[in-house]
Amino acid sequence: MFRRFTAPSPPGSSDTRTRQQKALDLFRLHPAEISALLELSWELRIYDTNFELGRPNRRSDISQLPDYLLNFFPFADDNRNLFAVPGGDLGARLGLEGSVLWDHLIYAYLIENTRIFEILRRVIYEYRHGEKLGVPLASSQHWLRNTEELFFRDPAPFTIYSISSYIRPDSGATRRNAYYRMFGMDLNHGMDDGKEYPYVKPEASNREFVNTLEEFLREVWQAIENQNNTSGSNPQDDAAISDLLTRLHDMLMAIRTNGNISREEFWAVSMMSWFHLTVEFNSPIVASVRAEAFSEEERLKKISERVGLPAHGKSYYFFRLASPMSWLLTQIETGIYNNEAAVSALYNPGSPVEPVMRGIIHNWSQATGRNMKVKTRPVSVQS
Repeated sequence: MFRRFTAPSPPGSSDTRTRQQKALDLFRLHPAEISALLELSWELRIYDTNFELGRPNRRSDISQLPDYLLNFFPFADDNRNLFAVPGGDLGARLGLEGSVLWDHLIYAYLIENTRIFEILRRVIYEYRHGEKLGVPLASSQHWLRNTEELFFRDPAPFTIYSISSYIRPDSGATRRNAYYRMFGMDLNHGMDDGKEYPYVKPEASNREFVNTLEEFLREVWQAIENQNNTSGSNPQDDAAISDLLTRLHDMLMAIRTNGNISREEFWAVSMMSWFHLTVEFNSPIVASVRAEAFSEEERLKKISERVGLPAHGKSYYFFRLASPMSWLLTQIETGIYNNEAAVSALYNPGSPVEPVMRGIIHNWSQATGRNMKVKTRPVSVQS
């Protein structure tokens, strides 16, 4: 969500700030204002009762904080306002009314696999307990306060992202539980000492998700390659692609039935987008740790070296997969590709989707070490 708040303003807007300037303004807000922004984002989500509960157009029926409480945060001061648009009601001024669709849970999973959460946790730990990393810049004090207040303590009660309780006291375990339920995958790292992270691993989960996804990616690559073939066999199989997408759709929507895990997803992607935004540019906390670089993965690597906790070696690919995979799985959940006639958009030259699929196939192959450009062959067993 936080990366959405810093998106470039539309043409003609009176807000001429760059994305970096918006991010700096966001980091300087009071924690209560940031909490209110999250509540507003939930309130202004896409909500179309023509769709089944749980689909992208209608994620949840759960309500946010009442309006009379949110109205205490009018964001009227242009010096602090993320959206310098005067007048009108708050939803209209933010330009979000009925338009918010947060990232898919896969975004949080991929970003968290870089180990960014634990690395930046150590940054806060060191600054709160001494000067091992030096004295943080004055401009980074807001980030330190907000990050600690929002993500390293129990959420404020009754907020939409208050998902910790006596039942679920560990937010990290809650995220891992959600990842496993939705994708049948755990994170690629355990605790800081190397031990397995304890969490409730559900008996029922989408354990066939990865195999089905990878079979789909291989089929799409075969179709992409076939577009350049002028002779020979035609391995393109729209029916197979549509069948695999239907299976993925059914897996994901089975977990989402009746708006299930929508709040958990909202909080996970919001949290990881905050950390992702932190290393997308040479932000004040990056400068404080003396980790300036030209890319998010290089900044994270430098920070990890400073705090003694290595980032994942494939972080480059995780960062580049996160947003496209979020888009793809959200599209799959709409059911648009359950129709065989629609799948050609995934591989046809000139389609805006085709380069996205090329990127996903390449980066998934690099991140996993499994080549999506080579179709697996069935193994014959001789008696």
